[in-house]
Amino acid sequence: MHYLGRAFGSFAALAFPISILLLASPIQAADSEPIPIATGEAEIALSGALASVNGVLIEQERFDAAFARIAAFSNAADANTLALDVLNSLIDEELILQFAAANDLAIDDEVVDDEIASLKGNMGAELWEDWLAENLYTAGEFWDVIHRHLTTLAVREHVTAHLHVEVLHVRARHILVARKSDAQLVIERLRTGERFGTLAAALSLDVSTRDYGGDLGWFISGELLERRLGEAAFSQALGDIGGPIATRLGYHVLQVIGRAERSIDADRLPYLIENVFKLWLEEQLKAADIRFNLEALDSLAEARL
Repeated sequence: MHYLGRAFGSFAALAFPISILLLASPIQAADSEPIPIATGEAEIALSGALASVNGVLIEQERFDAAFARIAAFSNAADANTLALDVLNSLIDEELILQFAAANDLAIDDEVVDDEIASLKGNMGAELWEDWLAENLYTAGEFWDVIHRHLTTLAVREHVTAHLHVEVLHVRARHILVARKSDAQLVIERLRTGERFGTLAAALSLDVSTRDYGGDLGWFISGELLERRLGEAAFSQALGDIGGPIATRLGYHVLQVIGRAERSIDADRLPYLIENVFKLWLEEQLKAADIRFNLEALDSLAEARL
């Protein structure tokens, strides 16, 4: 993997091991950005609820059950961070449920019942009841968890369906330098006829691509870890020299050397599915009307660990 990496994210695999259900909602990405606690217009009175998501309340009781279950298996020293992680997860969960309802992706009750019956049958009735108790579930709470989990799977499949056919890819190469002025000098040298690969080998700070002429390979929109670089690649004309492009790594000089509809390699597909779903969820968060009961949040965590 090259120095820039891929924005694969770290969503849980969302397959269906019971262990997923022990520790956290399968919806929240471990490395996703936390939702900022809003102020001003978003600070409203929500009675006993902690937050609302497009008008749907995240009730205290729902939070308490999720928090207790996660805290029982957590070594987190920071109660406030853990509490906000739980709340963020519940918000993610609600957004996915709302999207499913609006797009005819609802899961039938019978499907949930069959899934639970299969799990229970594999474990045995007595062990099943013990497992529920040990993991702080009532039968009803666990039914809800399975329903949300299967809904997430359905939404993820819907959102990422386009990845299973040919997708527009760009192939690009870059030279990474520390300063904007350095990038401008590189651009000047390229325009006077110096070879891109030669300059990449001599000047680029990207140790994993400079020996290959700065080649980033083929990638789809949103795949590169440095999002601004990926956006520039998809907006830039074939063959043009672009930059300087500022990212957290430094300044990039970029050239697009290929553009084509291509199938996604099998080894990349699982990671891209995770990443596309993560990016989709981030867009849902940006577009949603999420409001917080700041008074309740102020004392949320201290009473719970």
